[in-house]
Amino acid sequence: MAEAPLPELLIRRDLEPTRIPLRIEAPDVDAGEQAGAASDSHGVSELDASSWCDYTTGFIRDPEGLLEELITEVKWEQSEIWRYDHAVPERRLGAHLRFSDLNPALRQTALHLSAHYRVRFTDATALYYRNGNDFQGRHSDRSLKWLDNTLVAGLVLGDSRPFQLRPRRDWRDPVARADARHDVVLFPGKGDLLVMGGACQREWVHGVPETTSHEPRISVIWRWTSRNGRPDTAPSYREGRHYSDSTNRPGPRSRRV
Repeated sequence: MAEAPLPELLIRRDLEPTRIPLRIEAPDVDAGEQAGAASDSHGVSELDASSWCDYTTGFIRDPEGLLEELITEVKWEQSEIWRYDHAVPERRLGAHLRFSDLNPALRQTALHLSAHYRVRFTDATALYYRNGNDFQGRHSDRSLKWLDNTLVAGLVLGDSRPFQLRPRRDWRDPVARADARHDVVLFPGKGDLLVMGGACQREWVHGVPETTSHEPRISVIWRWTSRNGRPDTAPSYREGRHYSDSTNRPGPRSRRV
């Protein structure tokens, strides 16, 4: 009986890690120059004593083909969040991807992440930035609740747009929140793999700012939390903001596009 052929390997799992320091120690160090050091295929960077970020370039062998497949095949939805007295559409499209429905390249990526980090990654979230007008403000993935030890992995396809990491500061201090002197700025795209780990979701915020680009960008996200430590009980980003204290509050909603 003939053996079944092995599936085609659609990812580059043979990349060797190179440690690249991205943490900015002094206010006069330029964030762009510091992030520009991440030109090797794989970099591991410590953001602070308890946070880190892995960055692998060229992880997907055919990023253009995968990008086109996801744009045309995924059932994209437009999410809206209630803000005070009306629903505000998010400036991007999204979709939930069940592990059983992942195409071969995404399934191989999930299995690689599970094997490398020794935790289970299954379902994913896909985010579609149609052009530079779509963006994501700075935030952390606080929906994980337990933020002391998390993993947020993102496979980025298409346009290499800035990905900003900034230390979390007091939300009541607008001057401190706007301080960009310690930003770490990466430019993932075209099949790169970015993984934020440790306490990164507790101590740092990240975002994809608006640009003038006309090119699409898709990021496929896997999330995991150890559920260790004290849970974050503050309202999440997706919870509506309202004038009253009424318990009858509209939440986020989505519609197919």
